[in-house]
Amino acid sequence: MTMPHDHVVDIKGLCCSAPVIELTKVFKTFVVGEVALVISDKSSMLRDIPAYCAMTQHTLLRQEEKEGLFRFWIQKQ
Repeated sequence: MTMPHDHVVDIKGLCCSAPVIELTKVFKTFVVGEVALVISDKSSMLRDIPAYCAMTQHTLLRQEEKEGLFRFWIQKQ
């Protein structure tokens, strides 16, 4: 099942601090209220994405794992 979103942010293959750097860069271009579907292949994002949202005050609307990929719907605040 998917949710409506305005953007797709593909961070597959990125590790260490690169995913957070990429998210910070792209979220600066979004308008408040827009939703990004973030796709990763790293299980570490299960803890890193919620922590990123807590630090930036963006809202993690939903997360799921499907076919070895982790999907996160994040709303810019």
